[in-house]
Amino acid sequence: MMDLDTLYRTYKPVLLAYAYRMLGSITDAEDIVQDVFVSVRDLDWQSIEHPKAYLMKMVTNRSINMIRSARRQREVYPGTWLPEPDIRFTTAIAADEPAEQLVLRERFGYALLVLLQQLSPLERAVYILKESLGYPYDEIALMLQKTEAACRKLFSRANAKVGSHAQNEDELTTNSAVAAEPYVQAFTEAVKTGRFESFIHLLTDNAVLLSDGGGKVRTAINPIYGRDRILAFFSGLYNKGSYRGTLHSVSISDQPGVLFVRPDGYMKVFCFGYSSDQTIQYIYSIANPDKLQHIHGSPIH
Repeated sequence: MMDLDTLYRTYKPVLLAYAYRMLGSITDAEDIVQDVFVSVRDLDWQSIEHPKAYLMKMVTNRSINMIRSARRQREVYPGTWLPEPDIRFTTAIAADEPAEQLVLRERFGYALLVLLQQLSPLERAVYILKESLGYPYDEIALMLQKTEAACRKLFSRANAKVGSHAQNEDELTTNSAVAAEPYVQAFTEAVKTGRFESFIHLLTDNAVLLSDGGGKVRTAINPIYGRDRILAFFSGLYNKGSYRGTLHSVSISDQPGVLFVRPDGYMKVFCFGYSSDQTIQYIYSIANPDKLQHIHGSPIH
């Protein structure tokens, strides 16, 4: 039987990744996982037959409670709320990374993280546990204190809402660094030169630009729909000198994207969601400084 320190080292990575997918916030995920380990420090682990399942259940319950309590805050959020982008891991995956962590990284890009916000807390938990971590329904039922039939129904509803979109992402993000490179290069070149037409042709006709400034920085409050309006928006910003800075190709929540940094420290990250024909359906732009704090001090910054 492992002691608490060993449990922490062994399961913290996958618990963090799971909580992040549930919450869309790195900070909240870290707080929940830390709180779980503090709360179990005096437990008799000899009496707990499946410690990993026990910890997963605790993280699940705390995540669900936090999602429910955050709903009211989201209702008064200035503009579009987008998940906090995780760009902390921009190098190769460590060889000793837990297998479950590898699965999470492979199956969850940023676009899917956005789609998960459509799901209820229970749907989200079942979808991540089943689709990403591969937990059987009987174990999921124990974690959520639901019947297997209820968990199957929850997964079916969740899959109906995001399944086709997730498949689009899977098809493009297999070997994603290579598959998405033309999109990232086209966007980077457009921002550098101000010639956005080639990039705009990579968008679907009904593409959407979603921006999250959190009321802290100036950005588009409402979604921008359609190629022509997106072109006008980017061209207007370029003409105002808003893109005078440095561009970095990065991995944003394990999905290729772009980090823009101005000399005054202003930062913004961009990544994309794809349609079934592998054109760009969504452009996600995150500039809320509260969601980019973890970039400061990184090798990129």
